[in-house]
Amino acid sequence: MRLKEPSSLKTADMTKRSNKPKKPRDEDSSDEVNGLTCQHVSKAVELSSVKKAVASSLWSVCADCLRERDMIDTEQADAHDILVCLKCGFQGCSQSESQHSVKHQQAHHSDSHCISISLSTWKAWCFECNEELSTHCNKKALAQTLDFLQKHSAKSATGTTSKIIKLLEEPAESSEPQRGKSVVHSTFIPVKGINNLGNTCFFNAVMQNLSQTHMLNDLIQEVKEKGHKLKISPPPETNLGPLTVTVPGPEPLTSAMFLFLYSMKEPGKGPVSPKILFSQLCQKAPRFKGFQQQDSQELLHYLLDSVRVEESKRIKAAILKAFNNPTEKTADEETKRQVKAYGKEGVKLNFVDRIFVGELTNTIMCEECEHISTVKEAFIDISLPIIEERVSRYRHTNNKKAVYTSARKQMLISVLPPVVTLHLKRFHQAGMNLRKVNRHVDFPLILDLTPFCSASCSGDRVLYGLYGIVEHSGSMRGGHYTAYVKVRAPQRKSEQSRNHTGSREAISAPPGQWVYVSDTSVQTVPESRVLNSQAYLLFYEELL
Repeated sequence: MRLKEPSSLKTADMTKRSNKPKKPRDEDSSDEVNGLTCQHVSKAVELSSVKKAVASSLWSVCADCLRERDMIDTEQADAHDILVCLKCGFQGCSQSESQHSVKHQQAHHSDSHCISISLSTWKAWCFECNEELSTHCNKKALAQTLDFLQKHSAKSATGTTSKIIKLLEEPAESSEPQRGKSVVHSTFIPVKGINNLGNTCFFNAVMQNLSQTHMLNDLIQEVKEKGHKLKISPPPETNLGPLTVTVPGPEPLTSAMFLFLYSMKEPGKGPVSPKILFSQLCQKAPRFKGFQQQDSQELLHYLLDSVRVEESKRIKAAILKAFNNPTEKTADEETKRQVKAYGKEGVKLNFVDRIFVGELTNTIMCEECEHISTVKEAFIDISLPIIEERVSRYRHTNNKKAVYTSARKQMLISVLPPVVTLHLKRFHQAGMNLRKVNRHVDFPLILDLTPFCSASCSGDRVLYGLYGIVEHSGSMRGGHYTAYVKVRAPQRKSEQSRNHTGSREAISAPPGQWVYVSDTSVQTVPESRVLNSQAYLLFYEELL
């Protein structure tokens, strides 16, 4: 998915000049552009000048911000989207306060510096036409310049990755580590760009977050090989002892995910191609075929659910093999009972459940008869509505809970997973059309879930630290998914009990470096930029 227009132009009053009938942006979820062939391309695109300018400048850094702020390497990414002038190669930011890309065009007072390309979305924009351009038009110069910039960006991504790792290594002043400290070398998972296969940014943003999920990387080391041993312990009421089974090799989608995650961890080499993994997912979920606009939250669900099914099949096969592969005809009732009991408990041991799956308990009490009903449901993420204004909230309330006019309803978390994913519902139905809520939503670096937990959740493991974000920018007509991930050292279990209630306020976010990733573009960013992002999915890990 790509932005319909550079984010720098959102603050300006730019009404489209088009002969096509106007319709609200949010009514159309297509990624298609108008296909306009700009009359300014011949004057405003000069590939040789762009090549010279790019070769002598810092990549993906606003030249004016660099001069005005006297920035250093670790602050380069403070700028927002960067636009490259296709006449002279000037790189300008799209920050609402600075608008250096717009000021550059205005300063020349001519139409020769009017076309720019966004380095995060690879969309071209003509300031004179006030229109997005098709980079596949019949003007070869535009397509050639885009091709050069994309190749240069891919080369720069590897260098950025090595800088990130270097920044995170603790300097050793002597050959011996300081007492109580260790020199960090290979404990961090590098951040690599991911190739866009064609509107697959929704997939890439999710995979960046999964790649930085430490528990996922740890568990797949245990279960990736054929012959993995799994110990299943049914509950006491079954009167069955523990059973150790030998698990066969992983299924195709799970194997592809293991391979992809390994490639993301491997030092050096980048960006990574997700083609094998994405192809396997499309076989399980054909809805993602065709490279159309898709939703990151739905992708996360389909991917984890599909892997979960494969892993459950793998575990069930191991249990049946332990009982010499009984069939309905050959198995007696006791064998059937045991296989069922071990199977029910065994499938819960798949790595998806162990990391991402929790449980919600819905309790409804009728105020007339005081009858209480309880319903439990598993969750991979928790969806939270975003209220735009008081009026809409009032109407929303009046149009609903008619089912529950004389009832009280309470929803609490009854089982907490090690990783909690929050989904901010930015897309919702408005009549016949889908709309997007663009307002900023504040979110914490440390999330205390104590007020939202039922009595079944013990006093520990209620504090979670933010380590990843999927951001959606743009509108329903043409949006783009990017990721923010926190490169950090794996947590170590302390000798004390986790998350003591008395010390809850003293806990701070674990140290680390935030990294912004847009497909193959990778850059370090300050925490302030992360907190100002238009979050769509938030990934939190339990604090040990």
